[in-house]
Amino acid sequence: MGRHRRSRVSAGRDHPLGPDGRHLESTDACVPFRNPAVTAPTSAAALGGRSGMRRAFGLDADACTHVGRRRQRNEDAFLLTDDLVAVADGLGGHAGGELASAIAVGSLHSSGAAADPESLRDAFAEAHLAVQRRAGEEPELAEMCTTMCALALEPAGSVVLANVGDSRIYRYSDGRMTQVTWDHNWENEYVRMGMSPASARRMQGAGSLSRVIGAFPEPCEADVWTFDAVHGDRYLLASDGLTRELPDPDIAALLAAGEAPGVAATRLVEEANDRGGNDNITVIVADVAALEPRRLL
Repeated sequence: MGRHRRSRVSAGRDHPLGPDGRHLESTDACVPFRNPAVTAPTSAAALGGRSGMRRAFGLDADACTHVGRRRQRNEDAFLLTDDLVAVADGLGGHAGGELASAIAVGSLHSSGAAADPESLRDAFAEAHLAVQRRAGEEPELAEMCTTMCALALEPAGSVVLANVGDSRIYRYSDGRMTQVTWDHNWENEYVRMGMSPASARRMQGAGSLSRVIGAFPEPCEADVWTFDAVHGDRYLLASDGLTRELPDPDIAALLAAGEAPGVAATRLVEEANDRGGNDNITVIVADVAALEPRRLL
């Protein structure tokens, strides 16, 4: 019988109970979590109740998070389950950033989101409302918000990605790393409107986020991508505490080293800290693995 990972939701201290009834844990140091074994499940319950589905792929995923060298508390949060992983980054300088990220990943966890574009979009929209509802309870939380990126695996053969904000997802496949998501900031919005990158960078507020979960009254719109599940493909989900310190070639080199997801995640965080560690750093490395067919006895 295959072994299955328990869900893990993790965020900074002083948060309410997580969706599994446990307090969300402090993550001021690297927190590894390895998928025990990537083996085929033996019941429909292990597939989230979707009976009749053939599980051909699994995720071998691990996370590492650190407060960094300049911040006093960790406002990042992450989610790890068998088929759904996510990273959220509460906005520094806004009251309740660490609470916003915890609420967002908790809402995503409890949503039952599947590897379907509409399901993930709906789950992100509900997370947006959950943060807003909590913010409405206390005036000092009125502007709290967070970024979030997520990966959902369809065990029969697809990977669905979603993001809001500037937490990124990269895909490492066939020896090449590609940034899948694009940062939701005004610089990029101006470029999409037709402005040159140089002109966009000079615009006032160019680096400010144009899309977040919480804060803005408009409905939350997540960008979504779908890929075929391919054995050996590696995905990286990261808060901007990593990507502001490490250029893409250095990230690619660490992903290409072929180390286990937990080791790779830890090395990425350590390297970002060595380069300055100016923000909280949270990383999930998730490998897609083809599962061996069950043998009938």
